[in-house]
Amino acid sequence: MTKREGIPPISMIGLLALMIIFGWFRYGYGLLFSEFKNEFGLSTSMLGVISSLTFVTFLVGALTVVLFVSRFGSRHVIMAGIMTASTGLLIASLTGSWIIFAAACLLAGFSPGLTWSSFSQSVHEHLPENIQKRTLAVISTGSTVGLIIISTIYLFLDGNWRLVWGGGAVMGYLIYWWAYKEVPFKKENSSVKRIRITDLQPLFTKYTKPFYAASFLFGFTESTYWTYSADFVQDNFSIANSNAIFFLITGVGGLAGLLGGELISRWGMRWSFTMTIVLYSLSMSVLFLSQGWLLVCFSGLTFGISFMLYAAYLPIWSAKVFPKFPAQGFSICIIVLNIGAILGPAVFGWILAYATYSLIFLLLGIIGLLKMFTLPVLRNEF
Repeated sequence: MTKREGIPPISMIGLLALMIIFGWFRYGYGLLFSEFKNEFGLSTSMLGVISSLTFVTFLVGALTVVLFVSRFGSRHVIMAGIMTASTGLLIASLTGSWIIFAAACLLAGFSPGLTWSSFSQSVHEHLPENIQKRTLAVISTGSTVGLIIISTIYLFLDGNWRLVWGGGAVMGYLIYWWAYKEVPFKKENSSVKRIRITDLQPLFTKYTKPFYAASFLFGFTESTYWTYSADFVQDNFSIANSNAIFFLITGVGGLAGLLGGELISRWGMRWSFTMTIVLYSLSMSVLFLSQGWLLVCFSGLTFGISFMLYAAYLPIWSAKVFPKFPAQGFSICIIVLNIGAILGPAVFGWILAYATYSLIFLLLGIIGLLKMFTLPVLRNEF
């Protein structure tokens, strides 16, 4: 009988870290969008610009991983990411100045880029290969767990965003303490080496081009949906805390990310990816047809499912495209993704000055469907 591997600590630390970094901050920004407008008197377009700027610091964080993780290991970068998220949330929850609020969001914006691919590196370096896919899927699902929890807390606190983000900061510092004790240091005999120019040549092959295109389109569309969808719901429905109910439904759907590794193992990457793209596009474009509450809930549920499956696929796909340096390779993916994420909210924030939300979601669905032209091309199907 084969002995079943236990749950490694890095799985739970990664899940909890991404719960705060993505669930509380990244997606929480969209959940609390209307609260920020009322609190600081900012326009939709200005908050969209701030959102885009946080993806700039996200990008800087990902570049940091590329430059330093091979030299210093993933532990220090992970710790820095958890600290920037926690401190950014704390400052934002305490300030009455929109400028300090924006600066705090930019600080927290470093955290996704610092941690997402660094956890991937830690998993590949320290865990047996037979549990790596499952572990990466579990870690990626931390963001949707965070979204479910923050939406539930928001409902109980009746929209008190300062308590929500302040509480998230406290949890972040506790996770930092656990990570300090448990996240492993770089192995002395680690096979991870500094990237050489020859390792990065050629960057544009038949394997990498679809990967880059899929990452860009994903960033462009998902960042826009997360930024504006809750505000759209709040503007269109008189239901109390409808934005939190919507994000709670989205988070429940996102639990499907746990199945990412299993779906790939059973159906293969291309087929799993194709079905996810169709569902992803449908989840956004359906809001053009009707803004009825049932369809809005359908949109949130299917977006959560397809988004988290997509997010679970990326590190697995990256490890196949960049087998020699999984963390740095995944950081390249995140860099490309963030170029799209920087552009998305800013471009559609400008369009919103002249168009309705329903048209925005139709355009997002069409752009999302373009990923059908970026299906994975892999050396080995798996």
